[in-house]
Amino acid sequence: MANKLQYVSELADQTAHKVTNSTAEWKRYLAVSSRLFKYPFDEQLLIYAQRPDATACADYDLWKERMGRYVRQGSRGIGIIDISSGKPVLRYVYDVADTGGDEETRPRLWQYQEEHREAVSAALAQRFDAPAGDGSLPEQLEKIAVQFMADYWYEHKQDILDIVDGSFLAEYDAYNIGVQFKTAAAVSMTYVLLSRCGLEAEHFFHHEDFLNVFDFNTPDTLTELGTAVSQGSEAVLRQIEVTIKKYEREKSAERSAEHGEQADVHADGGRSDPQPDPGGAAGPGPGQVREDAPDVS
Repeated sequence: MANKLQYVSELADQTAHKVTNSTAEWKRYLAVSSRLFKYPFDEQLLIYAQRPDATACADYDLWKERMGRYVRQGSRGIGIIDISSGKPVLRYVYDVADTGGDEETRPRLWQYQEEHREAVSAALAQRFDAPAGDGSLPEQLEKIAVQFMADYWYEHKQDILDIVDGSFLAEYDAYNIGVQFKTAAAVSMTYVLLSRCGLEAEHFFHHEDFLNVFDFNTPDTLTELGTAVSQGSEAVLRQIEVTIKKYEREKSAERSAEHGEQADVHADGGRSDPQPDPGGAAGPGPGQVREDAPDVS
């Protein structure tokens, strides 16, 4: 087990070095992290290193006991390092592709559609005090990312300044370290948000927009950058997820009510109850997330 822990730890270091030496590699990591937004940065990085095609991960017990699915025999777990106890411990998660079971137990991941835009934009404006105005959703998401990283820098400025030694950031004064951090973090967070919402993130940026990331070339500085991006992205994407689930529930309820009224018309020979029963919750429809599904990311 000690050898496996050492291997995974070395893999994390190698992957950190790789993603900060290539714009294309960093964007690939961000695209994967957008699907794993409920995991912290260090775990996202390890999942990316081992299973870049992962879409929804959870540990063995969660799949079995809460999701009602089984992990297929011979599946190779994705090793992540858990430090919650104060001591590094290796544990494993499995992608949904490694599991089997009835189709109804398979988690249905939310998808942003254009019909959600108004509801999502309004929810984001209220939650993050960032009205869309006349702009598009991508512009609103970028605005939120910029503000989040400005706040993050304000709260963590000294912590970040204390870890720049040995990195390219050490060449800058405090003001320009802040500029580099806020720029790299906001661009990366926006890329994650656009990727998860299917909004063509690749077309929204230029290669030069990510060059600041190269300054975060030590484990400590990259961890600080990655943590900021992960925390900001999770906050926004959870809000979008909640909003889309609510929208789909309401739409499903409306469809159920309409079908109920039509059934009343047929049953009564053309007459419907002027006060139809509002009860009867509808189950998830196509493309909806199971409402009782625990967090998998």
